[in-house]
Amino acid sequence: MKKILQGILALTLLTSFAAYSDCGSCGTCSNGCSTSCCDDDCCGNCCLGPCDGYPYLGYRSQSFNAARRIVGTQNTINQFGKDTTYGNFSLALEYTKSFRSEKLAKYLFGCDLDCTNTLYVQGSDVANRNPKSWLADYIGLSQDFNSQVKFCPRIQNVLVDMDLHLGLDGWAKGLFFEIYSPLTWTKWELNMQECIKDDGAAGFAAGYMAPTAVTRATLANSFQEAMSGSTVFGDMKEAIKFGRMTNCPLTKVALADIRMNLGWNFVLKEDYHFGLFLQLAAPTGNRPSSCSLFEPVVGNGHHWELGAGMTGAWTFWRSKEYDDRNWGIWLDATLTHMFKDCQCRSFDFCGKPGSRYMLLEQMGTNDQDINALVDNTKTVAEYQYSKNLIPAINWSTFQVDVSVGVQADVALKLGYNRENWSFDLGYNLWARSGEKVCQDCDCDCNSCCSSCTTCTTSCNQYAMKGQSFIYGYEASTTTPAYALSATQSTADIHFTNQTAAQEALNLKVCQNPKIDNAYAARTVATALDCYNSTDITRTSIQPVLVSKCLLNMSKSPSAITNKIFGHINYEWKDRNDDWIPFLGIGAEVEFAVGNSCCDDNCGSCCNSCGNTTCSTPCLTSCNSACNSCNSCDDCCCTSKRAGVSQWGLWLKGGVAFN
Repeated sequence: MKKILQGILALTLLTSFAAYSDCGSCGTCSNGCSTSCCDDDCCGNCCLGPCDGYPYLGYRSQSFNAARRIVGTQNTINQFGKDTTYGNFSLALEYTKSFRSEKLAKYLFGCDLDCTNTLYVQGSDVANRNPKSWLADYIGLSQDFNSQVKFCPRIQNVLVDMDLHLGLDGWAKGLFFEIYSPLTWTKWELNMQECIKDDGAAGFAAGYMAPTAVTRATLANSFQEAMSGSTVFGDMKEAIKFGRMTNCPLTKVALADIRMNLGWNFVLKEDYHFGLFLQLAAPTGNRPSSCSLFEPVVGNGHHWELGAGMTGAWTFWRSKEYDDRNWGIWLDATLTHMFKDCQCRSFDFCGKPGSRYMLLEQMGTNDQDINALVDNTKTVAEYQYSKNLIPAINWSTFQVDVSVGVQADVALKLGYNRENWSFDLGYNLWARSGEKVCQDCDCDCNSCCSSCTTCTTSCNQYAMKGQSFIYGYEASTTTPAYALSATQSTADIHFTNQTAAQEALNLKVCQNPKIDNAYAARTVATALDCYNSTDITRTSIQPVLVSKCLLNMSKSPSAITNKIFGHINYEWKDRNDDWIPFLGIGAEVEFAVGNSCCDDNCGSCCNSCGNTTCSTPCLTSCNSACNSCNSCDDCCCTSKRAGVSQWGLWLKGGVAFN
C-alpha cells in the first residue's frame, strides 16, 4: 500500500506541473504590444457600478464542491480503531444546469438590458432611440438599423468526479490523505434571440468611416453577424477578436483542478472525530482567453490554490437495540487562497459600461499639416488619423495578474444510518472574495516600444472615434481626402446627444459638432469641407488620446451561494471480505446571492420566450409581464456578485477497502 500511495503522489505532482504553463500571449486572437505578465502596480482609479456589465464571469470550480464529497462515504472514512492503511475510492457522475438566466444576463450587460433581458441596438439615424441602446454604427450596422436582442445565458456541466481517500493509520494514528479531480465537460450558451425591426437601407457617408461612401451591401445584416468576428467595414482592417458573441454553444473538456488534502484527525473516537488538513489545488483546467464574452471555463480559472480545512462528525444518537441505526452530523470546511495567475481580460473605459465594443481610431504622425487657427495663430495637430479603425476591445484586451484573496467551501449535513442504508440532508455555503486585477499603468504603447528590441506597427496611439467624421476635403471637392485629427473622448456605447451649446452652432453632423477641442480644420492654409459641399468641417486641436490608465481595471466581484443537498446511499455491508461496494443517488440546488438588477418577477421571460426564432407576440407578452418592474435605473441592486444559481443530479458509487 505504501508503494501504491507513493506512486499516486508522484503521478499527481507530475500531472500538476505538466498542466501548469507560463503565461504567454492572449491566444490565437491576441492583439497589442504587452507580452509579459505585469507587476503588482495597480491602477485602481475607478470601479464598476453595481449595474455595469462585467466582461468575465468567475465561475465556481467544478472541483470545489464539498456537498458532493461529504455524502455516501461517512461510514468508510475517518474510522476509529484502525491500525492499518485503509481507504475509499468513489466515482460520482453528475449533471448540473444553471437557472435564473435573467440574473446572468444582467451580470454580463448590466442595465443596458431592459427588464426582459433585451438589448436595443439602433443606428444613429433611428428616430426616438432608446437611451440605453447600443449605437449600431460602432459595430458596422446601418445607421437606420433597429434591432432587439434578448439574452438567456445558460451553463451545463457533465462531470465524473474521481475521489480517493486513504486512512494512513498504519503510519500514524488519525493521518489521512485525499486526492480528487472531476473530468468535466461544460457547455456555455448566450442563447441570443434577435428580432430585427428594420435592417436598414443606408450605408455610411463619405468621411464617416472611410474617405468614400460605405455601401449598405458591405455591412453586416444583424447584430449576431456583426459580433461574430467575421466582418469588417470602412477603414477597419481587422474584425473583432475578443468578446465575440455567438449563438452557438461553446464547450470545453478538461480536468477541473487536482485537489489534494493531507490531514490528521487529532480527535478520533467511535462517536465523534475532529481533524485539520492542508489542501493544495493544481490547475488543470483552462485559462480565460477572452475570445468570447461568455466563454466556457473548466476549473478555477487556472489558479494554484493553497489552504486549510477541517473535518468533523458527531454521532449523537445510537439505537440501543440496533447498533447500526444512528443519527449524526458531519462537517467539512475548506478555506483557500487563489494565487496570482497571468490571464487575458477585456476592459471597458472608466464610467463607460460596454465601451469595449466602441470604435477606436489609430493616430499617427501629422503628415498632411492638419491645423487650425487658435486665437488667430496657426496650431498644428499633434496627431493625425492613420486610416485604421479597430474595435476598442482588440486594444483593451491584454494580460493581467489575477488573484483571489480567499475562497470558502463549507458543507454541514444531518445523516441517518439504518443497516445498509444511509440518508443525508445538508447545507453548503460557497463564497469567495473579489478578484484582484493588477497591471502596470505605464505598460502602454510608449513603454512597450522602449522595452522592445523593435517597434512594430502594433505600438500605436489610439483615440475614441465616437460619431466624429474622420476625413475632410478641399473646397467642394471629393478628392483628395485629408485624414483629420478629430476625436470624441466623451462618447460612450450609446448615442451622444448634442449639448445646447453645440445645437446653437447649427452644424451638420459631418462638421463634427461634438468632437474634442473643436476648431475649423485646415491644411496648409486651405479650409477643409464636408464631402462635396461648402460646409467647413472641424477637427480637434488637440486630439484626446486613450491610454491603459483610462480603463476600468476593476475586479470581478465577490460571490456567495447557498446550497441544499440530499443523498440516499446503499452499502453491501454483508459481504464478508475486505471490499465493500456502495452506490447512491443525490441532488443539489444552489442559489446565488445578490446579482440581480431587476425584480425576480421578470425572470419568467426567459422561460416563456423561445431562443431560436423571432416572436413579436412573445416579446410583447414579456414586456407586459414586466410592467411591474421599475426602469433599471431605479431597480438596480446596491451590490452585485458573481455567483451562479444551478441545480444538479448525481450518481455516486465506489468501494471501501481495508
